[in-house]
Amino acid sequence: MSGEKLTETQKVKEKEKAQTANDSEGSCETQRHRRIDRIRFRASYRLFAELHEFLESKPNAADILVKLYDVLDAKRSFGSIRNAKYAAESLGLVLKDRHSTSEKILGNFYFGLFFGDVRCLFGHEVRLFNIGRCHYVACDSCRTYIFVGANLMSSWRRENEDIWQKNFDSKKGYKFIE
Repeated sequence: MSGEKLTETQKVKEKEKAQTANDSEGSCETQRHRRIDRIRFRASYRLFAELHEFLESKPNAADILVKLYDVLDAKRSFGSIRNAKYAAESLGLVLKDRHSTSEKILGNFYFGLFFGDVRCLFGHEVRLFNIGRCHYVACDSCRTYIFVGANLMSSWRRENEDIWQKNFDSKKGYKFIE
C-alpha cells in the first residue's frame, strides 16, 4: 500500500496495530488514553457530538423528529449488538466531554453551575415551584420532577397553602427522580 492513498478506516486500523504491539509495555494510563482516542475517532462519537450540538440549539419537537429521521435515513444505524455497545460507549464519552465536571446529570435534568441552572436534557422548558419551603423543578413534557433544595429562595414565604396545594396537584402522575 505504499503508493495507494489510505482511507481513514485503514489509517485507524494501521495505528491500532502499531498501538496494540506497544500496549503490553505501556502503562494503564497510556492504554486508557489510547482507548479514549479510538472512541473519539468512531463515527458514532462524531454522530453523538453532532446531535448534542443540535440539541443545545434548543430545537422544537418537529425539528428533533426531522433530525432523528435524517440520522436513521443516513444508514448510520448500528447494525449489531457489538456496534451498539460501541455506540453506547461513544455516547457516554460525548456526554463526559461536553459537560464540565461541575455539572451533574440526574435523570433527564442537568444541574449547571449554580442553583437556578437546571435544564431538561431534551431541551424542554422546566418550571420551578414550591411546596412549603421545599423547591422543585418539573419538566411537563417529560412528566418528571426533582427536589432542588429547601429554603434557598424566599419566594415560598409569600405563598400560602392554596398555592402549595395547587403546585402539589400539578405534579400528580409525574415521576419523581431521586
